[in-house]
Amino acid sequence: MIKRDQIKKIDNVFKENYENIRESLKGIDEILKINFLENNLYYKLAMDNLKAVHENVLNLLKHTYSPREVRIKLREIEYEELEAPSSFLK
Repeated sequence: MIKRDQIKKIDNVFKENYENIRESLKGIDEILKINFLENNLYYKLAMDNLKAVHENVLNLLKHTYSPREVRIKLREIEYEELEAPSSFLK
């Protein structure tokens, strides 16, 4: 059974990371606004992608996972990141 302390810690971690992701997305939004006109195709495409990232993060956070499930999922993500093409990260 999951202890309440563990749930609170996980919730805090998710909340903190969500806030960091949200601030990063806002920063990218500001950079795009500086570099592109709002009616520019690249600006619109980038904004669509930022919105999709935000929605996906929210969907992930809506699921309730046990601490063990979170660790397993994080290991899977770390492995997939190592296997991802380096051109994606540039």
